[in-house]
This record gives sequence, structure tokens and C-alpha cells, in this order.
Amino acid sequence: MAGRLLISALPGERRIAWLAGDELLDFYVEREDRPQILGNIYLGRVSQIDRALYAAFVEIGLERPGFLPLGEAPKREVGRLSEGNAVIVKVLRQPADGKGPALTARLRNPPADLEGSALGRNPPALLSRGSDPLPRLLAQRPDTILVDDQALFAELRARSESINWEPASLNLYRGTEPLLRREGVEDEISNLLAVEVPLPSGGRLLIEPVRTLTAIDVDSAQHGAGRGGRAVTIEEVNTEAVDAIVRQLRLRALSGLIVVDFLTPEDGAARKRLLSSLRRALKQDEESTRVIGLSPSGLAELTRRRGRPPIHELMNEGTCFTRRNPIALAFEALRSLRCEGLKVPAKRARLRTSAKVAAAMAGVAAEAKRMVESQIGYPIRVDEDATVAEYDIVTEAAR
Repeated sequence: MAGRLLISALPGERRIAWLAGDELLDFYVEREDRPQILGNIYLGRVSQIDRALYAAFVEIGLERPGFLPLGEAPKREVGRLSEGNAVIVKVLRQPADGKGPALTARLRNPPADLEGSALGRNPPALLSRGSDPLPRLLAQRPDTILVDDQALFAELRARSESINWEPASLNLYRGTEPLLRREGVEDEISNLLAVEVPLPSGGRLLIEPVRTLTAIDVDSAQHGAGRGGRAVTIEEVNTEAVDAIVRQLRLRALSGLIVVDFLTPEDGAARKRLLSSLRRALKQDEESTRVIGLSPSGLAELTRRRGRPPIHELMNEGTCFTRRNPIALAFEALRSLRCEGLKVPAKRARLRTSAKVAAAMAGVAAEAKRMVESQIGYPIRVDEDATVAEYDIVTEAAR
């Protein structure tokens, strides 16, 4: 598929936007504080056997142990699982807030010599990394790749040479404005954190994740009733909503239980058409999504696999739509300050931030801060200010 691949990277964070023309097809945020571990294979240690749940809890080196249903272990191994034993497991589902990852010990097509690599190692230990979205996106042969990190640019060039493929344009971005902002993607990203999603004909979606599920309401809003009357209006809005919902599930990486309140179909035939349309559209989704059913009132229940952390968890504080995540803000501030420092080299830029953003600068984003300092040629001063909700960039003449 022809398209553009935009990659903005700092140590500790990588943001990838895949576009066709000006349409955002997919968006990834990868951060070290919320690592992508789906598909990783570990040598773990059983910390607890819960007979009531018929499951084992397995330490794999994360904050919380993984959850291994005993049905996900080969029958010959179940009797050998006991507290303290080592076991090779694969991550089936990303961890969520308050929950560890889901695991399996049934490994299909494992890497060669996996058991050999586990010999002599003390659990927990990572044996094999899982899926990385970048190779999959590169395999789709984008027309253009634009990257703002020198080391990653060199890596991509080496990869393309190794498979004898040169994209039409593989360029290192050296602009004085953050890459995704310059390419018009930042507004799209901001929209992925909004509750309201407009539909083409005047209807809208209201998307609200909470801790236990994601609720999506389909609202006719400003949709004008056509010549066909109410029944046609309902079908038009619901049809538009299906495509928009599938796109938002992908872009926002929503997962778990998803409840969609469609406009109430007029009759059984309309419900069948809606359900068929929803299932057909979801076949294009790379994540496994199951439609549980559609009630007479138009209430649909879906379950979608958690392949990566949802955008709202990475960029907001929990499910709050008004408070940004301080770690995300720290990386955003560094990207903006880097461009400011390169744009006006005669001046020095410093940051005024909230206490939480300042703590992130000294923690998860510390290596990124050092890199930006080396690029702009001076240390970045970070001033905590209780009056600043997020961050401000202040420029002043160099002394």
C-alpha cells in the first residue's frame, strides 16, 4: 500500500504515523514506561497457583505477575507447575491498569533453539521479543519515510539496503518545527483524545473509556432527516457510524469490552443489516475483535484484544480527558524546545513546568533531555512553577 511513514523518536519514546495522502491510517506511541510486550517470550517463575481460578501467576520481570490459565499450558506440564518452578511463557495480551499480562505456555512456531537459550538463565528473563510495528509498516513499502532521529534514520537505511529496496524518499527531517506538527498530524492526534467524533452527515460519536469498558454512543445530532424519513435517517447514521467506529478502535487502540449504543433500528431486517455491516468492517481490523451481539434497541457488545496500550492511557492521566499525562508532556516539551533552540540559536530556551512534568524530565525522559541538550548545545534549565498546568517554553538572550 502506497503511503507516507512519519517517525518521530527520542530516547524513551517513539511516535509513528502512517498516512495515505492526508488521512491518518494508523498511529503508534511507544514509551519505555509502558513497553510493548505483546508476543514477547519469557522464562518466568511461578509465584502462585490459584486452584479456584485454575491458573498460575508467573513473574516475568514486570510490576505485576502475568496470568497463566492452566488450560494454556500443555497437559503434560500442568502437573509440574508449582510455586518456584520456571516456565517458558508468551504474552497474549498487554497488561492493563491494575492487571498483569495474559500468558500462554502453548508456544506455536517458537524461535529456533528457544529452550537452549533458556538453559542456565535465572528467571525472570526475556528470551525473545514480540511484534514491532515498524517492520510490518516497512513491509507495506511506503512511498515516503521521514524520520527526525539520526540513529533511526541510519538503521532504516541499512534495513532497506539489506532487502534491496529503496523507498522513493527516505529522508532525515531537520526542520525547526516538530515533525508531526509540521506534517499536520498533531491535530489528528489531539482529536484521538476527544470525546466527540463528527460523522460526515452531521451525526456524531461520543467515545468515553472508563476503567471497565469503553462506551460509544451514536447520536444523530445535526443530521437532517432525508426524504426517506426516520428509518432512512437511522440507517444512514448507523452506517456512517460503523466505519467511524472501526477507524477509532484502530487509531485509539481501544480494547476489552466495548459497548456501542447505535440508533435503534426500525425492524429486524435493519438490525441484521447493521450487524452484518459491523462484522464486515471489523474484518479489516488487525486486532481480533468479536461481536457478541446486537440487541433490539441497537446496543452492541464487542470485545477487542489488547494489542498495545490505548492512546488515552499513554497521553492522558487514566481515562481523564482534561489532564494530560506528565510523561507525555515531558517528551512533547523536549520536542518543541529542540526546535525552538535550533530555530533561534542566538537565544537560549528554558522550561517552566508543573512538578509532575519536572519529575518526568528527571526520570523517564532524562536520556531524551540529554540528547536534546547535545543537539542545541546548552543544558536545559527546568523551573518548577505551581502556576503552570503543563509547560511553557521561555526564550532569552544567551549570556
